[in-house]
Amino acid sequence: MNYKKALLFPFILLLFIAIFYNFKKEISFSFYHWENSYNLQNNQKKLYIKVLDINYSNKLEIIKTKFINKPTKGFVAVIYITNKAMDEEPLSLMVKKVLNNLKDIPYAYDEIQIDCDWSLSTKAKYFDFLKELKLKSNKKLSVTIRLHQIKYAKKTGIPPVDYGVLMYYNMSDIADFDTKNSILDNDVAKQYHYNFDIYPLKLKLALPLYSQGVQFRNKKAIDIFEGLEKKDFEQNFTLIKKNFYEVNKSFYFKGRYIYKGDILRFEDSNFEDLKIAMDDFFELVKNPFYEVIFYTIKYKDKYDLNKLK
Repeated sequence: MNYKKALLFPFILLLFIAIFYNFKKEISFSFYHWENSYNLQNNQKKLYIKVLDINYSNKLEIIKTKFINKPTKGFVAVIYITNKAMDEEPLSLMVKKVLNNLKDIPYAYDEIQIDCDWSLSTKAKYFDFLKELKLKSNKKLSVTIRLHQIKYAKKTGIPPVDYGVLMYYNMSDIADFDTKNSILDNDVAKQYHYNFDIYPLKLKLALPLYSQGVQFRNKKAIDIFEGLEKKDFEQNFTLIKKNFYEVNKSFYFKGRYIYKGDILRFEDSNFEDLKIAMDDFFELVKNPFYEVIFYTIKYKDKYDLNKLK
């Protein structure tokens, strides 16, 4: 009898581990909202809503999202800050202005997320900003992380926040004519698959749902057309190589005038690439959050996202 119990125990243990593992891998989906006005109705999805857009020209410029409708309870307030704004604005003033503008949000939230692609020159200031914002806001704080900031973590540093969101897109140079797909290229992404096993911040994953066309003239990028589809190239374009279309005649395209000889590179986030990216992330990251945030909510019906699970 004891012998049978001894044989049964490893089986039960393996069964428990399998059940626990599958439970952990129950993935939830949420979305970014990146418009300057919020007017969604009857939304039931968890949202990360951009509430402030901060840039720097001759002075700090802050665009506040206008709330036309009440957002879903439990949204995360996202603040986009350009690296130039972080570099130019004095730290104390940046914190003060951010907090003052956050007070104008008419709805309750428990978390702030900062989206800033910091550089080596702004790292120290940015990290001090995060510490002060966390302390004075008394909110959970997260930040966006780029692939290169994990591969070169010793140089780029670890932000002093509760967790990070890995932006698994915009990983190639959009202005480079030879780039295949600046939105999502898993071959390029694999060049950054380093240090995930030792990266100390717990991570969520952000994936793209959008598409676009990058307009080139004499191989120089001059414009971007958001939301294009392949059917948009059926007339007045010639396919010269995969996803590269040459303009046959000068005409108005999506409200803008393009010239004969211009080339548009069609870029998309196709379902197969999204699946590969998601599988790679959960294989690389040892202790991730099982939440995927898609950019953006306006493209939520592009695919049956449940098939990614």
